[in-house]
Amino acid sequence: MSSRERLGSKHHSRVSQGMSTSGSSSRHHETISSASDPRHIRDHQISLSDILENKIAVQAAEIDRLSSDNRKLASSYVALKEDLTVADREAQGLRAHIRKTETDYEIQIRATLEKIAKMEGMVKNRENIRREVQLAHIEAHRLAREREELASQVKLVIKDLKKVCLEAESLEASSQELERLKEEHQRLRKEFDEEKSGNVEKLGQLKEMERKIIGAVKAIEKLRSEIATARNKAVEN
Repeated sequence: MSSRERLGSKHHSRVSQGMSTSGSSSRHHETISSASDPRHIRDHQISLSDILENKIAVQAAEIDRLSSDNRKLASSYVALKEDLTVADREAQGLRAHIRKTETDYEIQIRATLEKIAKMEGMVKNRENIRREVQLAHIEAHRLAREREELASQVKLVIKDLKKVCLEAESLEASSQELERLKEEHQRLRKEFDEEKSGNVEKLGQLKEMERKIIGAVKAIEKLRSEIATARNKAVEN
């Protein structure tokens, strides 16, 4: 029941009580004034009975109203309790959904961070590879320069070796000539010993031969020294 209905019922009760009170007062005065009249006494008793019945009826109506209000309140309480249960269930579902959403969001964040870390690692590896490639290019240029220098040195060594070979061939020819001169010298020496006293011309030939032999020996020694020097240079290069 609403507050307006409660106020209306209370006002009705008060009016009824006021009317009953005023009626009682008037009847009381009439009773006092006509106390000696039996008819008045009987009417007064009937009026009191009506008043009591009215009060009982009003109280019964109020009790019925309060019972109805109580039933309505009980129904409202049950409905509110059911609504509260549904709301609590929905709140639990919402909290579970929020937790799941937060978990999915955290998983996405972790996956994104892992992708970022992998990409950073790839970038770092790419930078390292790029630096290694640059170093490899620098090393390749250095090796190319060294190869060119080595090729130049090899050409010089080959040139020196060719020179040494030519000198060796010349030395071999000189050695053969020296052997031939030695044999000739021995032959002439022998003939000189045999004909020493009477062959002045052969003595001059012998001296000339000795001079040539000495010159040839010196030339051979010089060639041998130059060959040894050239070989040492070739080994060092």
